[in-house]
Amino acid sequence: MNKFIDNPWMLRITALALAILMFFSVRPSGNTIDSTNSGIKEEVLRDVPVELRYDDNNFVVTGVPQTVDVKISGPVGIVITTKTGRNIKVVANIKDQPSGTHVVKFEPEGFSDKLAVEVEPKTAKVNVEERITKDVKVEPEINEGQLADTKYVKNMTTEPETVTVSGAKSAIDRITYVKATVSASKDADKTFEKVAGIKIFDRNMNILNVDVEPKTVKVKVELSEYNKEVPLVVNQKGKPAKGYTVDGVTPKSDKVLVYGSRGNLEKIQQVVVNADVEGLKKTTTVKGTLEKPTGVADLSFAAVDVRVKVSKENETSAKNKNETDTAKKDEEDTATEDVEKTFKNINVKLQGMNITDYSAEFITPSSGQINVIAKGASKLISALTTADIQAFADASKIDDGIQELPIQVKSSEGIELTPSLDQIKVRFTKQD
Repeated sequence: MNKFIDNPWMLRITALALAILMFFSVRPSGNTIDSTNSGIKEEVLRDVPVELRYDDNNFVVTGVPQTVDVKISGPVGIVITTKTGRNIKVVANIKDQPSGTHVVKFEPEGFSDKLAVEVEPKTAKVNVEERITKDVKVEPEINEGQLADTKYVKNMTTEPETVTVSGAKSAIDRITYVKATVSASKDADKTFEKVAGIKIFDRNMNILNVDVEPKTVKVKVELSEYNKEVPLVVNQKGKPAKGYTVDGVTPKSDKVLVYGSRGNLEKIQQVVVNADVEGLKKTTTVKGTLEKPTGVADLSFAAVDVRVKVSKENETSAKNKNETDTAKKDEEDTATEDVEKTFKNINVKLQGMNITDYSAEFITPSSGQINVIAKGASKLISALTTADIQAFADASKIDDGIQELPIQVKSSEGIELTPSLDQIKVRFTKQD
């Protein structure tokens, strides 16, 4: 046995056999050595986009994250190529799922089959809802604090007036405000137009995740100068001729519009008209000039015709008696004539509403107030006050949601009342 082992040829043959065996045990199956098999690498890919597959025309899906993390493991070269590639993604397939809550599994796509791929999280709990589409009216909005002190918004319109919103039924039912907000500069002129984006809010001013088309509208803003109508008071300048007296002065227009900032106009109660009666011997018309008060930017007119009634002094007593009798008769006639008067900011009460089961939010008008026109005999109307007028809507049979209720008004006998709105829109919410 020792001779066999010590034989140099046997040692050479044994070494050659071992070398051949080792060569074939590490030789790759191909003709070249694959360098990617030189090691294994593990990597976590962050924020891989999720592609959501579902019937977008009829359903809305919520609860699916926009991105997920993916852990990959495999040959170094393939891991590096995958990490820098752009064709990989993760799919959430909900095409065949009905309305309701479901657990969907994330499926990786575009990854090499030589990699071990693990998505984190593996699943997501999603909600599938029916898609609802409806047209809603756009409410234009502007911050009037951005305007010059002398300007105010006279009117605002949008083009188009309505937009189409689409989304989950639960979101569409919560829509309360559809706003298009524009900004203004201090030098804004009487009218300007701007394009504004549409924002959809619920009643708590939370933005709702719904689709809107078009996404922008053109807002037209009509501006005007702050103005206020005040009475004219005639101031006589000079004296009539000797032996004559001025029985009265009457301007052709008894009121004038004053323009300026809101703060200044609040202080203006009247405008003085100077009428020159110096040396007059008969009734005539003179040109009166208006005094522009301090703080007023402009007046609607600067001069006005003033009729000056002049008579001899010995005729005045007889005329005064006749005028007194005439005035008394006119006053009696006026008391029986029908007149109209508008009473503003009358609260509309919701009669019969169960406040334990429901809460109410006025939508149109949002203040819950209306104007009421009262018509009747002058004597009755002059004695009528806001407290004498009742405005109410029957809320005894209501459901959860937005409802329009007819407005009814009541007051004293002999007075005809007309509300500024026939119906009031209210959102009723059932208490939990």
